[in-house]
Amino acid sequence: MVAMVRFIIFSIAFLNAVYSFAQSIPSVGSPFVQNYTKSQYKAGNQNWSIAQGKDGIMYAANNNGLIAFNGAYWDLYPLSNKNFTRSVAVAANGDVFVGGKEEFGYFEKKGSTLQYHNLSRLVKPEILENDEIWKILFLDGSVIFQSFSKFYVYENNKVDVRYGDGEPFLFAHQVDKTIWMERIPSGLERWNGKDFAKLSSSLRNVLTVLPFDGQQFLVGTAKQGLYLLDANGRAEAWKPESAVNTLLKEAQLNNGLKIDGNTFAFGTIKNGIFIIDKEGRLLQHIHKRNGLQNNTVLSMTLDRQGNIWAGLDNGIDRIEVNSPFYYYRDIFGEIGTVYAIKVFQGRIYLGTNQGLFYSNWSDGATMTPLKLEFIAGSQGQVWTLDVFNGQLVCGHNDGTFLVDGSNITRISSWTGGWSNIQLPKDPQLFLQGNYTGLALFENKGAWLLKQKYNDPKTAVISVYPRNDNQFWVVFNNAIQLVEFAPPYQTVSTLKTFSFSKDFPNIQRITPATVQQNIVFATDKGIFLYDGVLSRFKPYEELNSALGSFARAKKISPLGKNSYMFAQEGRFAEVTPQSNQIVVDSSSFNSLQDIVMKNYEVVEAVGDKLLFGLDNGIAFYDLKKKQAQKPNKPLIMGLQEILNASDTLHYLDPERAISYDQNNIRIQFASPWYSNTPVKYQSLLEGLQTEWSAPTEIPYIDFTNLHTGNYTFNVRIIAANGLVSAITSLSFQILPPWYLQWPALLLYVLLTVVAFVFARKMIIEKIKRDKLEIRNKLQLRQQELLRKESEQNEKKLMELKNEQLTTELEAKNRELANAATNIVYKNELLNNLHEELLNVKDRDGKKLSQDQLQKVNKLIDNARSDERDWDLFEKSFNESHENFFKKLKTDYPGLSPNDLKLCAYLRLNMSSKDMASLMNITTRGIEIRRYRLRKKFNLPTEKNLSEFLLEL
Repeated sequence: MVAMVRFIIFSIAFLNAVYSFAQSIPSVGSPFVQNYTKSQYKAGNQNWSIAQGKDGIMYAANNNGLIAFNGAYWDLYPLSNKNFTRSVAVAANGDVFVGGKEEFGYFEKKGSTLQYHNLSRLVKPEILENDEIWKILFLDGSVIFQSFSKFYVYENNKVDVRYGDGEPFLFAHQVDKTIWMERIPSGLERWNGKDFAKLSSSLRNVLTVLPFDGQQFLVGTAKQGLYLLDANGRAEAWKPESAVNTLLKEAQLNNGLKIDGNTFAFGTIKNGIFIIDKEGRLLQHIHKRNGLQNNTVLSMTLDRQGNIWAGLDNGIDRIEVNSPFYYYRDIFGEIGTVYAIKVFQGRIYLGTNQGLFYSNWSDGATMTPLKLEFIAGSQGQVWTLDVFNGQLVCGHNDGTFLVDGSNITRISSWTGGWSNIQLPKDPQLFLQGNYTGLALFENKGAWLLKQKYNDPKTAVISVYPRNDNQFWVVFNNAIQLVEFAPPYQTVSTLKTFSFSKDFPNIQRITPATVQQNIVFATDKGIFLYDGVLSRFKPYEELNSALGSFARAKKISPLGKNSYMFAQEGRFAEVTPQSNQIVVDSSSFNSLQDIVMKNYEVVEAVGDKLLFGLDNGIAFYDLKKKQAQKPNKPLIMGLQEILNASDTLHYLDPERAISYDQNNIRIQFASPWYSNTPVKYQSLLEGLQTEWSAPTEIPYIDFTNLHTGNYTFNVRIIAANGLVSAITSLSFQILPPWYLQWPALLLYVLLTVVAFVFARKMIIEKIKRDKLEIRNKLQLRQQELLRKESEQNEKKLMELKNEQLTTELEAKNRELANAATNIVYKNELLNNLHEELLNVKDRDGKKLSQDQLQKVNKLIDNARSDERDWDLFEKSFNESHENFFKKLKTDYPGLSPNDLKLCAYLRLNMSSKDMASLMNITTRGIEIRRYRLRKKFNLPTEKNLSEFLLEL
C-alpha cells in the first residue's frame, strides 16, 4: 500500500519529467529571470525545497545536500549519510532545518560557515528506514518533520514520532499556526498539534494551501484545479470555468505561494509558473521560452525583495516579479533591433531594422499579450514613428509612410526619414530631415508631400524648431540656423556652425528642450545658444549636475518636468527641482548591455516607459520604482594569502592572527538579489581613512598588515542607489614572535646576563688594553725610529740621485760638446776639401789630380776615422748605461749606423748635425729615420726621439 501511494505521489507531484510546450499565454513582457545552473552551484539537478535565511542567504534542498547562496558564493553541505535532501526551512533564530532520506537535523551558523546537528540520531534507525522528510513546519516551539508515513516532532531536545493511523500522508501545509494534512484516503484534515480534524474528503492531491481573504484559503490541487476553503472546512471550486483553472489542470499544478495581498504564483510540472490575481486573471506565465531553465517547478519561495526563487527539476531560477522592469525578448530574431516605438489607437508599433511590426495593446488590469505581426511592405530600416493630427507617420529607409492599422501607404519616396517635427505655427505641416535634405508635408485629410527644398542638398540628421519660422538643422559635421519665409516655400541660412571650428571639436549634436530652454547635447557636454553673441556656450549648471550624462546623445521628455538622458547605452532620469537637479541612473543600469548604443529609444506611455532593445522592448513601471534599502552585507570570513598564486586558508577572526599570517583576504557577499549587480565599499580602520571606490568584486586583499587592532567595515550600494547599513568585523594582528612577552622576558634575562658578562669582559679588557697600550708605545717608538732611519736613507738616496743627475747632465754636455767638435771637424774637413779644388801654385796652376787624390784621401780617412765614434760610444755608455746593449738585445737587426743614429736621436741632435757626424746628407738622415721606425714597428703617432728617450 505504501509503495503504491509513493508511486502515485511521485507520478502526481514530482517525477513526471515530460516537458510540455503547450500553448503559452504570455503577458506584455516577462520579468527578468536569473538562471543558476548546476555547474554554478556544483550540486545535483533537482532542488526540492527552497527557503531564505534571516540574514538573506538562500538555501535549497538538493539531491546532493543543502545548497547555500549568499549572492556571491555557493556552498554545499551534505547530510551525514550523503543521501538526498528533500526539504529545508529556516527557524526564527536562523537555524536551518533540513530533511532527507532517513535523516533530519539542522545547521547552526558558526561564523561564515554552518555546523550540522543530526537529530535523526534521537530516533531508532529502524523507524527511519526508507523514510524521506518532505516537509518541515514550525508550531509553538516545536519543529515538525513530515514524511509520507509519520511526523517527527522535535521539542526540548527530544523527538516524538506520530503516525497516521495506518493512512499515509501526502503533504503538510501551514498558514500561520494552522496545519493542513491530506491523508489517503481520508482526504484533507486540519491538525492541531495532537489530533486530526476532518475537513473535506472531496479534495484530492492537495499540493498548496494559501491564505486568501479573511478565513478563506486558496487550495491548489494537482489535476482538479483551484478551490476556496473556508474555516469550517467547506470547499468549493474557485472559478471552475476560468482559463486559469484549465491551464493549471493541463500543466499539473505542483506548488504555490502568495506574492502579495492580490497575487498568487503556482508552479507546475509541465509548463512553468503561472501568476494570477484574486479575480482569476492571468498576469504572467513564466516558462522555458521566456526565461526558465526548466518547466518542472519543484519548489518556490518569495525572498524579502519580492523575487520568486524556483527550485527546478534542473537548476534554480530567480524571477524578479517585483522589479519595475518587464521585458519582451525576441529570442528567435524575428523582429530585429528596435529603433522606434509608438502606442497608437490600441496598438503598439515597433520600428526595427527589419521593418514595422504591431500588436494589440491594452493598459488595463490584465495586459493583452503581445503578438507582434509584420506589416506587409514595410521591410527595411524604420527610423521614426510620429503621431501628427491623429495619423501615424513612419520615417523609413525607403521613404515616408502613412500607417493605418496594419496597412501602410507611401507618401514620399525621399529616402531616410530621420527626423520629423510638426511646425509650431501651423500644425497642418510637418518638416522632415532625410538623407537628401529637407522636405515639407501637408495634411489634407491625409499627410502628403508638399515640397522638397533645394537647399540644403546633404543629409539632415535632425531638425528642431527655435521659434515659429526659425529651425536648427543638424548635419554630420555642422549645425545651421535656418529661416523659412511663410508659407514655408523658401528657406534661407542664417548661421552655420562647424563642429570643428565653432565647438570644442565635437562629433555630434542633438537639440532638445529642458525647462523651456533649447539645449544642445554633444559628446563634449550640454550647450546653450547665445543669440546676442551668436555663439554656443556650455550649460555649466546642468553639466555639473549630470556628470557623465552631460555627454548624452539623446534627451526625451517624460512629462511633469522630467527628462530621460541617454548616453552610450545608459539612461538617467533627470528631474530639475527648485534647488537641485536630481539624476537617477541607477534605476536603469540593467538596460546598459541590451540596448543599441547611440540609437537609444524611450517612449513614455502613461505611467510606463518603453525602451527599445537590441532584440525586443523593456517596460518600466514608474509606479514600481524601487526605493528599498539593501540588506546588510555578509562578511564571509578572513583568509590568509599564502603565496603569489592566491592559495588561501580560512582564519578565525575571533582569535588573534599571528604576524606571519598578515597577508589576508576578506570575503563578503550581498544577500541582495538583483538583475543589476550591487557594488561594495570597504574601509579598514587602523589602515585607511576613506571608503574605497565602489566595486563589484566581493573580496579585498590586504598585505603586510602591521601589528595592531583593525576593524573592517563594508557596505552595499544597490542598483537603486541606496546604501545599506554597515557590517563590521574586528580582528587583531599579533606582534611578531620576537616582540611578544615571552621573547621580551627572554630579552630582559639576556640583557642581565649580558650586563654581568660585559662587566667582566670590560674589566678584562681594561687589563688587556693597558698591556696593549704599553706594547703599542714600544712598537710606536720602534716604528718612529724605523721611519726616521728610512727618512734619512731616503734623503741620502735623494742626494745621491741629485749627484748622479748632475753628473749625467755634465756627461751629456760633454757628449754634446764632443759631438759638436766632431761635427765641427767634419765641416772643417769638408770645407778644406772644397777649398783644395780652388788652390793654385805660384804659377797660378791648380793642383794636379794626383795631388788632390792624396790630400782628399787623407781628409776622407780623417772623416771616417772610427776613433772619434769609439770615444763617443764609450762616453755615451758611461752616461746611458746599457743603452746599446738593450737595443742590440731587443732589436738584433739594428746596424752600427742605426745604433749611431739612435744615440744621436737620444741626445736630441738636429738632422743637420747628425748628417755631418754620419757623413751623409740630411735627406739620408730622414731615410734612415724612416727605416729605423719600421724596424722598431712604431705607429705613426709615436715620436721616434721620445721612444728612444723612454728606453
